[in-house]
Amino acid sequence: MSNGRKGWFYPSLTALAIAVATSPVAQEQEDESLEHIEVNPMQSYRSTATKSSLRPIDSPVSISVIDQELLQLRQAQTVSEALRYSSGVTTESRPTITIFDQFTIRGFDTYQTFYDGLPLLSNNSWNLYPQVDSFATESLEILKGPASSLYGLVPPGGMINQVAKYPKDENETLIRAAVGSDSLFELGLDTTGQLTDNARYRVVALGRKQDGFQDTTENERYTIAPSVTIDLSKATELTLSAYYQDDPQMVPSTPLPGVGTLYEAPYGKLDASVYAGDENWNSYSREVLMLGYKLNHEFNDNWSVLQKFRYTDADALQQNTYHSGTPTDDIYLTRSAYLTDEEIDGVTVDTQVAGFVQTGDLAHNLLFGVDYQNSDSTVAYRDTLTTDTPVLDLSNIDNDLFDVDSLPLDFYQEDHVIDIEQIGFYLQDEIRIDNFTFLLNGRYDQFESTDVAENVYAGFEYGSTTEIDQNEFSGRVAAMYTFDSGWRMYANYAESFEPVSGTDSVTGEAFKPTTADQVEVGTKYISGDGATTFTGAYFVLTKQNVVVNTSDFAQYTQNGEVESKGVELELSTKVTNALLLQANATLLDLEVTEDTLDPDVVGKTPVWVAEESASVWANYFFDDALDGLMLGAGVRYVGETQADKYNTDTVPSYTLVDAVLSYDMPEYDLKLTGSVSNLTDKEYVGACYDTNNCWYGAQRRFEVGIEKRF
Repeated sequence: MSNGRKGWFYPSLTALAIAVATSPVAQEQEDESLEHIEVNPMQSYRSTATKSSLRPIDSPVSISVIDQELLQLRQAQTVSEALRYSSGVTTESRPTITIFDQFTIRGFDTYQTFYDGLPLLSNNSWNLYPQVDSFATESLEILKGPASSLYGLVPPGGMINQVAKYPKDENETLIRAAVGSDSLFELGLDTTGQLTDNARYRVVALGRKQDGFQDTTENERYTIAPSVTIDLSKATELTLSAYYQDDPQMVPSTPLPGVGTLYEAPYGKLDASVYAGDENWNSYSREVLMLGYKLNHEFNDNWSVLQKFRYTDADALQQNTYHSGTPTDDIYLTRSAYLTDEEIDGVTVDTQVAGFVQTGDLAHNLLFGVDYQNSDSTVAYRDTLTTDTPVLDLSNIDNDLFDVDSLPLDFYQEDHVIDIEQIGFYLQDEIRIDNFTFLLNGRYDQFESTDVAENVYAGFEYGSTTEIDQNEFSGRVAAMYTFDSGWRMYANYAESFEPVSGTDSVTGEAFKPTTADQVEVGTKYISGDGATTFTGAYFVLTKQNVVVNTSDFAQYTQNGEVESKGVELELSTKVTNALLLQANATLLDLEVTEDTLDPDVVGKTPVWVAEESASVWANYFFDDALDGLMLGAGVRYVGETQADKYNTDTVPSYTLVDAVLSYDMPEYDLKLTGSVSNLTDKEYVGACYDTNNCWYGAQRRFEVGIEKRF
């Protein structure tokens, strides 16, 4: 298949051919979702877990949903912040960083999220990761465990899907303004309603500016997301959407040494606001444009076709610094200055044919799909490799040392042209018989990429070409039994894969995809009035074919293995008419089980991962004289993490308190809001990659806002 984008329509035609051949359509189900997801009749809610209308509570897999109300109440400006109160997730290991959302699910890290069921395009190798602001997000769905049987290339721990805001039938307008600590100023608009008898619109717009947690850093964002839904006929609905985001200023990942953060230095401990970068140099800017459509057509009462398409054009410029090794005399930090100048453009499209078939006592909700993505990206990398780069005195921080024009950024250079193409064919049979629900999934993926690199080191030129041509099948089998009492018991087996580039230096063969498989059992409960839900899961997740290397990186082979075992618990309950309570807990046992080239890591726990975490969040709604007032508070505990891959030390655990309030005045269509995170202003280390690279946690922040509805 051609690498050009002209080939994107191929999967669409394939799926449409299937639709015609099989006489397609979807079973309509009443949506009783507790997650407050609003659905349009034609766009009907499709769960991230199954790409069908099966509710999360009825899905025999682990999936959590966070709606827009919670995103706003908890002042969640990013996906990472929104995940603070979710089981199975370690988030904000580097909370002072804003250029990407980093989190681990069931012990495995990822930087990529999905937006309305399609992946946000990246080359998964550098620093350009598009973000969708939480203000433009209707809800977040967290699918835990391998998901390649529906989505292809996905890390084994799971995935995050941001559900987009789409037009509504009723006219509504929200204007929001907020101010807060670190010079926060924010304005937001969300307006929707009827354009004509058969067309609806929505426009979401946001502007935000705020100083970063670290000295001399700043965040600035401007977003606009218009969409229009048109009823082409009684059976066909088309939604056109655009998303544009300009981030002129963001905070790149600039670590501090363990000396002065984890450990005492001659000058004591560094302040949590200390920055190891330079105000004349360290910066990150990003611009993202996404254009797409969603087409839904019902052939009859039983069969339908849904196609989602998105074109992405994005670029980012990062100027940053890094260090290696312990500071000289534990004081003087030797730094390198580098930049990454990146661009990516490409398309992704997913076509789904859904249908309902009754065979005797068996009810089949069938899904046939094909998705495709094609992207071209370029990367320019420049690095001083410490040459003529000012040293930072940690005992007397000065962030104004760089003369940018004199930095020898041409000392080391890399220029990359990266082409990626992936196509996946999948099918699903959702079977119901009496109180049983079964899921059978299968997917076959073809993944190809080419990375052409040109390098220069101290005037010496060289280059290389890296190719990946890998195919993989992923499956899932799941079952659930629903009791009349509201309890459900389920079990599942699922697989995932990730492409790998390079050649095994031991066998001389090209690497195969890294794969993972999981066995999970669990229970779910929903009370008859819907006021209480509970989920619990136990899983064993194993990642195989991991590429490992010797400590000097001279040898690589593909026989590594990592195993994750754990328990996840989530409870949501309406204690009284005025008090809502949510609680979760996670126990995780993650360890490297095989590594022949570096046996010292066998039995050790990888970094970033908290093996114990728990949280409680409560909302109280007053009445009588204080009617309209709501107070909310949360306590979150994150257990200790490892300071390096050899587990020579640990990063201490921490407990943080967050609080929110709102006062609703319906007679004026006004709401006053306020929130504070890290209420006690606890100073803590969020995580360390090793004992020479650590990041402080987020300091206390508050925000007050006013919302007006029309």
